[in-house]
Order: sequence, then structure tokens, then C-alpha cells
Amino acid sequence: MKNVYVQKVITNDTQADHSFCLPIYEILRLAEVAAFNHANLIGLDHQTMEQKSNAFWIVSKMKLFLKQNILPHEKLTVKTWTHEPGLVRVDRDISIKSGRTTKAKITTEWCCLDVETHRIRKLNSINYPNLELAETEKVEANYTNLKLQLDKNNYVYTKIIRASDIDVNRHTNNLKYTVMALDALSFEQLDSLKISEYEIYFVNESHEGDKIDIYLKQQKNLIYIEGMVEERTIFRSVLKIKK
Repeated sequence: MKNVYVQKVITNDTQADHSFCLPIYEILRLAEVAAFNHANLIGLDHQTMEQKSNAFWIVSKMKLFLKQNILPHEKLTVKTWTHEPGLVRVDRDISIKSGRTTKAKITTEWCCLDVETHRIRKLNSINYPNLELAETEKVEANYTNLKLQLDKNNYVYTKIIRASDIDVNRHTNNLKYTVMALDALSFEQLDSLKISEYEIYFVNESHEGDKIDIYLKQQKNLIYIEGMVEERTIFRSVLKIKK
């Protein structure tokens, strides 16, 4: 089995936002669909992981480099590949191309949690396959790791987690956090800003009924957004804006 997977995708109008481009969460969805399709082929899908290893995958962080806007009706090639696994984490990269033009590159970090305890599992404790490394190019992350002091002046709104936000792991789907982050910006801001990079850290789980307070703070060309339940950080994200 190879560590690389490629799929062809044609985008459509339903994926576009008000600007008639794919928003960040739809681009990340393209990446995650390819990742999960690859996982199905190599025996790392949710059902197999739960049955054979009593574990499930989560994304701990990801970063998107948006080279060009992705439009509806584009014929895309989405390619994903994994790297040599570490003790508890494995990196997976994704490229999205339209013809020969690279539209986006994404790097992600994955780890496994135990089904019962939700504690991190070592990868040698699960049924991880011995993959042929046919693709080893690394998307260099250059994470900002930005953390800012926030106060009530940075508060934007509160998101209450509902049943439709919950995924197969019985916690909030990670793409929902990106929607929450973008909702911290107004329509006019999203319309005027040119986003070149986006990163998000998934710090703690959230569940149905949780009230996530969303905060925003801008520092030069970086917009920092954090979601918190009381004093507990759920996610942190950073948008880099082209000047």
C-alpha cells in the first residue's frame, strides 16, 4: 500500500460563498474527504480503527496556504500523502491543483485517541500499516503559534453547540470550528480581506450544549481568533492577510 492518494473533483455552485469562491471550510472539506478516502483504502477508517484498535483519529492542527481562489466548476486534482509516523502523531499533506496551477497546499497533524478514555494513544499500539513512501515532499508548515492576551473587549459572539455540529466521534466536527472562526468577521470584512494563510489548533473537545465564546484580536496582518468555554480554550486560529 502506498502513502499517497489522488482524486479528481469538480466543484459546484453550492460550495461557493457570497464572493463566488470556495470559502476556507469548503477547501478544508476537499482535503478531509481525500484524507478519509485514503484512510478507507489503507485500513485506517473510523470503523476499522474502532473495531481493531479501539481508537479513533483526530486532527490536532492544520495550516492552509491559499495560493489562488478556487471557483465553482473547476476541475481539481486533490492529492494527499502521509509521512513517516512518529511516536504519537503522523503528518498528512494535501495539494489542490487546477490543471498545472497549484490552488492550495495544506498540512495537517493527526493523532489517535482511545475510544474509552479519549487519551492519546501511541501509534505502535494501533493497527498502523507499513506504507510504501511513494511521496515524501513536505509542505512546510511555518506555524505562527500565536497566542494573545484577550479580554472582554475582544469578545465577538457565543456559539452554542447543537446536535448538527457533532461528528461520528461524538464531539464537535473540526470544520465547524473554522466556520465559527470566520463568523467572527463581518460580511464586509470577509469581502475585503485577501486571506493567504489560515491555521487552526484543536486544543480541547467540545460537545452538544457547550457555549463557546468567540474572541478576536488583530495584530498587524494577522487576525487571531480563539474559542473558549469559560476559561478553557477549545480552539485557536490565525488568519494571515495579504497587505
